[in-house]
Amino acid sequence: MRLALLALLALASSAGAVSIQQARDRIVAGTMKYLNVPYLWGSEHPKTGLDCSAFVRRVYADAGFPLPRVSRDQFKTAVPVKPRDVMPGDLVFFSMKHPGTADVDHVGIYVGKGWFVHAGVSNGVRVEPISKAYWGDRLIRVLKYPGF
Repeated sequence: MRLALLALLALASSAGAVSIQQARDRIVAGTMKYLNVPYLWGSEHPKTGLDCSAFVRRVYADAGFPLPRVSRDQFKTAVPVKPRDVMPGDLVFFSMKHPGTADVDHVGIYVGKGWFVHAGVSNGVRVEPISKAYWGDRLIRVLKYPGF
């Protein structure tokens, strides 16, 4: 949480005052620049490919907010959100290998109106409806960045 607050302060001092809403808007906009980047497990380079957690980490870093490298650690550092309070820029966590469990192994970014962006194994970075049964069966939780 302290790291998030320091990032917010640094962002505010380097580019004028930034509201939480502006930060969320930057994150959502940032997801779009990586659309169609291929998936590559363990990769953090958009020219060769990104895995899910590298995509999320890069989008947040581009907006000035540090996140851990892997989805499990991102899950551990994020803050719970009530379903009615989910907002664009929040993190969505899934269990792909063991649906129905809390074994986090996939992450994406909620962009609003029922859609999220993620780096998927089959199609790379893309926008998908979170309401699709496939995702609903695997969704563990929606969390927010500490400080938001």
